[in-house]
Amino acid sequence: MKKIYLAGLAMLTTIVLIAQNTGENLVKCHTYEMQNELYESDPAVKESAEILSAQILKRAKELERTGFQKDGDPFIIPVVFHIIHEYGAENISYAQIEDAIRVMTDDFNANSSGIESVQDAFTEIIGDVGIEFRLAKIDPEGNCTNGVVRTLSNLTTSGGENLKTVSPIWDRSKYMNIWVCKNIASGAAGYTYYPSSLAGDFGETNDGIVVRYDYVGSIGESSIGRSHVLTHEVGHWIDLPHLWGSTNDPDVGSNCDTDDGVDDTPNTIGWTSCNLAGESCGSLDNVENFMEYSYCGKMFTEGQKMRMLASLTAPIAERNSLWTEENLEQTGVLLEPQLCDADFTSDNFSVCVGETISYQDQSHSGVAERLWIFEGGSPATTASANPNVVYSTPGIYTVSLAVVDSFGNELTEVKEAFIEVLDTAALSLPYTQSFEGIEEFSDLEDESLYTENLYDNDYWEISTEAGFDDNHSAVFRASEAQNSTIPRSAFVSKTFQMSDVGDLPILSFKRAGARSSASSEGELWVFISKNCGELWSPRKVYDDGDAYTTDELFPGVYIPAEEDWLTIQIDNIVPVFQNEEFRFRFEYRGTDGGTIYIDDINLIDGTTLNTAFQSSPEARFALFPNPATTTVTLKFPDDVSNVEAILIRDLSGRIVYQEVISKSTLREHRMNLNDLSSGIYLVEVRGINGSSAKKLVID
Repeated sequence: MKKIYLAGLAMLTTIVLIAQNTGENLVKCHTYEMQNELYESDPAVKESAEILSAQILKRAKELERTGFQKDGDPFIIPVVFHIIHEYGAENISYAQIEDAIRVMTDDFNANSSGIESVQDAFTEIIGDVGIEFRLAKIDPEGNCTNGVVRTLSNLTTSGGENLKTVSPIWDRSKYMNIWVCKNIASGAAGYTYYPSSLAGDFGETNDGIVVRYDYVGSIGESSIGRSHVLTHEVGHWIDLPHLWGSTNDPDVGSNCDTDDGVDDTPNTIGWTSCNLAGESCGSLDNVENFMEYSYCGKMFTEGQKMRMLASLTAPIAERNSLWTEENLEQTGVLLEPQLCDADFTSDNFSVCVGETISYQDQSHSGVAERLWIFEGGSPATTASANPNVVYSTPGIYTVSLAVVDSFGNELTEVKEAFIEVLDTAALSLPYTQSFEGIEEFSDLEDESLYTENLYDNDYWEISTEAGFDDNHSAVFRASEAQNSTIPRSAFVSKTFQMSDVGDLPILSFKRAGARSSASSEGELWVFISKNCGELWSPRKVYDDGDAYTTDELFPGVYIPAEEDWLTIQIDNIVPVFQNEEFRFRFEYRGTDGGTIYIDDINLIDGTTLNTAFQSSPEARFALFPNPATTTVTLKFPDDVSNVEAILIRDLSGRIVYQEVISKSTLREHRMNLNDLSSGIYLVEVRGINGSSAKKLVID
């Protein structure tokens, strides 16, 4: 460590600058937590790592003493990005990945944004490490690649070492591996391991960096303020500690007594803000260092440079093989871009008429020209890289993309039935589905329900063996083979006309479920959408074993007993969802098997008011008490004379109570509920001009 002191009174009054880290709480890296977990699981790894770390440190001192410089050319490191996604924002664009490569290369060549404004006290020790990062162009099998592997898995929502099972490491002696996910389970922005920890078998399958998608590069889903997080993690990956030492606890006074093993970095407690006047350990802190938590990093020091070059030129974790001429040829990073794949994706696969789908060209490499053809879309053709297309007619449509490179090579990708365009208000209320008389979802005459299965695993189907009141229902039978990706599979509805319903639309259904083994972890999620399925809002979530309605295990076929069936009622369909693009969705998520049944789906309007009746006193009744137990009283604001009948319906619409009113006027009316079981009902008042209904809960 080196102490650097402020010069002059003006510097003593430097304004404290706070790091702009997107207005959120500081998100740390978790390199040390992950390393400690590794050491605890295998103390021998820790013992070996301490020896190897000392060797790297000794080598760094020797390189610094001899003034080591690589002859001319930079250290070129081939890189592969493993994008683990669910077709969401975490499936970041190729442009964002290329930008991350640019930012890292700039940072490791003393060319970062703002480098010219580094504090005067540190300008003389700015380290130009001389590392250039390039996306691989040849994969481990010898095939052409763009250096990006995209893998569909909902492990992206809770990422970590599990990501490396669904998108396995590329040979770490040839590539630097970076796994990108939506969220890291620990809450970190990213993490990696020191090379000294990865010299053994563990490193062969786990060497690399894990990072959140919104901390990759400076564009797209990330930002300039987050763009140096990967630089920070690469620093760890080639043996740099935090400036305050090998802990994850900045802003601790005792950090002044620890050391990062680099002579020219000042002692510091560690910063979580960009305080350029900070003197936490008696001298000016290098707050703008990439290995701080200040989120205003601009530089490495000369000492850090030598520490990284010592790692990069040593055989520990095979870092010294990455930048060899032989490896650069084998990974293709010296080649001119040449077309080897045509591909594309979109931000949605199902929309309503009149809505827009955004497409992204994922072809690589060296695309010079392209031609899209959109069946049923507008525009019907375009040469744009990332076009927006509007569909005005319901249907299922094919999309094709032809690409050409500067050498005249041409490839075409055609995706049939790629886009589904739904009509708005395709269905009306009341809606009932008991699956009677059908064997497949496609047998439904109104085509009101269909299945979605992104994972190509098991899927929802029609059971002809079990149902609530017959032998038909929707069923999901999970297989034992699903536990690697925790798949999702769903059946969804078309759109409903909900803009003219009252304030009480209710979705009800029957469900039953059983485990196939004690380890079954199935979940049932019920969603609704107000925008044709662009966004889904959960309304019921059955997890932690709640998806199963019996404790008995059924390793074979499960047929629900009568007592296994439960009635579920969803009444929190608030007015914002009441439009012409309302849809519902039943989704299974799970591992290790299990069976879920759904039957007797009902979507009903809890109030049926015509215009003439809305303003009448008969429509403005109240129920007291509500919830009720044995009796309930209807109260009107004034004496009313036009009430003809009072009915109570269950959620399937069936009348369970009916009473004709013979009185000429009515202010209150009491009803006996002893014959009705607990649940949600609709109390309907019928008058000369129409009817009105209100929800009643019976405990």
